[in-house]
Amino acid sequence: MAIASYLMRRGGRYSFQIRYSVRLAAIMRKPLYRASLMTADYSVARFRLAEYLHWFLPMNIAQNPSGLRDQIKRQIEEYLEDPVPIDPDRLAAREKFDEWQIGALTAATELEQSYYCFDDDLIEKVAVFQRQNAEADKYNRKRNLIAAYEKGRSDVQEAIAYQVVPSSFKLPLEVSPLQTAVGKPKGGDVRTSEALAMFLRHHEVAGKNADARSDIALIVQFIIDELDDPLVGELHGNLIKELDKMLPDIPNRTGIPKESQGSLSSRFQYAKSHGWENLQRLTEARLRNGYHNALSKFFVWLIDKKLYAYDKPVFSYISDENLVSLSRDAFTNDEVMKIVRQPLFTGCHGKDRIWKPGAYLVQSHLYWAYILLLLTGLRPGELGRLELSDFKERDSIWYLHLQGFDPSKGRVARKDVRIFKTKSSERNVPLHPVILDLGFLDRLAELEKAGCKYVFPEWEPYVKPNGALRWGQPITKSWQYLKQAVGITRKDVTVYSCRHYFAQLIDNTDITDRARKRLMGHSVKDDVPSRYGSKTRLTVRDLRAIAALNDPTVDAVCDLLLDARSRVDNGELTLLEPWKNRATWSNHYREKMDG
Repeated sequence: MAIASYLMRRGGRYSFQIRYSVRLAAIMRKPLYRASLMTADYSVARFRLAEYLHWFLPMNIAQNPSGLRDQIKRQIEEYLEDPVPIDPDRLAAREKFDEWQIGALTAATELEQSYYCFDDDLIEKVAVFQRQNAEADKYNRKRNLIAAYEKGRSDVQEAIAYQVVPSSFKLPLEVSPLQTAVGKPKGGDVRTSEALAMFLRHHEVAGKNADARSDIALIVQFIIDELDDPLVGELHGNLIKELDKMLPDIPNRTGIPKESQGSLSSRFQYAKSHGWENLQRLTEARLRNGYHNALSKFFVWLIDKKLYAYDKPVFSYISDENLVSLSRDAFTNDEVMKIVRQPLFTGCHGKDRIWKPGAYLVQSHLYWAYILLLLTGLRPGELGRLELSDFKERDSIWYLHLQGFDPSKGRVARKDVRIFKTKSSERNVPLHPVILDLGFLDRLAELEKAGCKYVFPEWEPYVKPNGALRWGQPITKSWQYLKQAVGITRKDVTVYSCRHYFAQLIDNTDITDRARKRLMGHSVKDDVPSRYGSKTRLTVRDLRAIAALNDPTVDAVCDLLLDARSRVDNGELTLLEPWKNRATWSNHYREKMDG
C-alpha cells in the first residue's frame, strides 16, 4: 500500500516532507521542510501528518516576512486556545511548530531588518505557548507512566490469580505509582529539545552573539539526535562521560558527502559507518573553544533556570587523533607584493575575469576589500557591512569609524544597533592616503548620490542554516583562488593574515600601546587608564607615527596601485565600476534597499 502524500519512511520511522512555496522558500532560504513525526506506526503518522499540515499550510501562503510573522502569531493564538489535556498528536505538531517558528522568525528578521523580539505581545504569547507545551508533555509522560504501572500491576495480579508467580511478589497497592518507576530523574524533567528551544529564545531576546548561539544549538542538537532526545535530568553520570568521549569522533566536513553534512550527528554516523579514510577530525581548539565551551554555557543556563539539579558537567576529553590548531601568521613582504601584482590591481580582462590580465581596472568590492584589509586591519567579516557613515573626516584626516550607532545623535532602539564581534571592535582607523588617491571617496559620493547607504552593495553574505549571516564569505572565497594563483602554500596564512600584517606594520611604528589596542579593536577592559580620553581620535603624536610609516613594502604597494590608476588617466587602462549598475548588487542589499 502506498503511503500518504508528504509522508516519508526512513529507518522504520516516518517523517513529514513538503516543498515550500516560492515566496516562503525565499524567506527560509531552502526549498523544502522535513520533520520527524516521531513514530514508526503508520496510523499514528497519518494523524500527526494532518496536525502538521494544519499549521504548515497557512505558513506556506505567506507573501513576505511581515505576513509570515503575522501567520505565526495567529497560529500561536489558536494553539493557546487548546483545551487541556492536549492530545499527544496535537502536542507533537505544536512542538514541531515551535521548533520551526524560531528559525522562521529569525529568517524574517534578517530580511526585514526588524526585530520580532521587540514585539512584546508576540514574546509573551510565545512564552505561554512554550510553557503550555512543556507542561502538556510533562502531563502526558506522567499519564503514560501511571498507565504503564497500572497495566503492570493488573498483569501481576492476574498472574498471581493464575498461580503463575508467587503471591509474595505482589506489590503493595498503597505505594504511589510514580515511586515504582525505575527512578525519576533528579532535576528537570523536560526534554533536551524543549530546553534548547527555550534557551535559544532567551539567548536571542537577550541580544547575545548569534554565532555562539549557533554553536550551542549545533552541539545540543547532537545530543538530541544521538541520545534520542533525553530528559534534561538524565544527562549526568555515565551518560555525560559517554557523550564526552563521543565528541572527538565528530569529523569535520572534509570528505563527507553533501547529503551527510547536514548535522553533527549525520557526520558522526558517516564516520562510524564508513571509517576515517579521507576524513579529518576536528581540531583541539574547535572542541575546547567550540563544543566544550558551548555545552558549558548551555548547562550553566539550565542550572540557572532550575532545569538541572546536578553540578555542571565538565567536558574535556580530547583524542590523540584530533588535529592541532594552526596559529595564523602575517603575510611576508614577498607575499604581499605577489598579491598586489595580480591583474585585479594592475589590469584585468574584465569585471567577470578579474584574475586574468587585460586592459581594465575593475574597482569592485574585492579590489577595495584587499586594500582595506591590508591598510586598515579590518576583520574580513567587517567589510561587507560597512556603511557610508562609517567614513568621516576630522581635522583634514579621513577615518574608518566603526560604531554600533552614532552617540552624538542620541540614543537609538536596540534593534538599530549594529553588533560587532566584541564591544572593543568599535574603533577609529585613519585611512592611508593611497586609499583616497585611488578614488575611494568618489565611490562613497556616487553611492550617496544613488541613495545607497552601503559601501559595498554588491557584497553577498552567506546565509548559515540557522539564518545568521556570515559576512566574510565573498573575500574568503576569492582568497581560495588567489592563494593558488600567487603560489602561497603556507598553511598558517589565510585572508585573516592581512590583519596580522597590519598589526605588524603598526608594531614597527612608535605609537603607544593604548593607540595600538584601539586601532586593532582589542579590549582595554583590564587597562583602566586606556578607557579614558577621547573615544573618537588618536593623539597627534600617534597620527604622525602612522602617517610616517616608513615601510619599503608599503611604499612599493602604493607605487603599483597608483601606477595602474595613472594608466587609467592616460588611457592605457579603462576604469570599470560595475557597482554603479544596480543589477550588480547582491540580492541581500537589493532587498534592503527595496524594503
